[in-house]
Amino acid sequence: EMAVARQPLPDGLEELLRRLLGYAAAGRRIVLACAALSFAGTLSAAYPVTAVVVPATLLAARKWWSIACVSALGSALGATALIYIFHHLGWNELYAHFPELGRSESWAGTADWVARYGVFALFLIALSPLPQTPALLLFGAVRQDYAGVFIALLLGKLIKYGVFAWTASHFPEQVSRGIGRLLRRVRPDTNGNGDGDRDAG
Repeated sequence: EMAVARQPLPDGLEELLRRLLGYAAAGRRIVLACAALSFAGTLSAAYPVTAVVVPATLLAARKWWSIACVSALGSALGATALIYIFHHLGWNELYAHFPELGRSESWAGTADWVARYGVFALFLIALSPLPQTPALLLFGAVRQDYAGVFIALLLGKLIKYGVFAWTASHFPEQVSRGIGRLLRRVRPDTNGNGDGDRDAG
């Protein structure tokens, strides 16, 4: 959940997530699968966690709250692990991996916001579609309040994923049609110039 610009999920990755969730639902392990996939998605930045929460809820609508809870937990754990990793990287390595640090106004603005408001800013970022990478980088480099970070991210993501899961469980047909329209709109963009924010997952 870390890149600044959202790109449409590759068809193969999207299909893989759906198959994994389908197998998990058939084996009544959908909640465990959501926890693992949410952790992996946040740690790797390969896909947004909402790409797990919504399809999982469509498969097991009665477990929407459990899905939201374990997805928030997995994602918060993944983000806290990233802070630990960032803490052990030098600034040269951080700039090499994230060149946006030196030239992106949105990254600079987010980092300044976190520097002023601390973990409360992380809570608000977890609630929103704002990129969380600048905030995690800042906390990893200059602050090591792992417990505070984990709690702030957990609460923010719990609210956000709870809203997504509740909506998918109560309006499954509308959500399915909406996903289809979104995919039809972004897939023709073969240059990967879609909008949004994968970090928000």
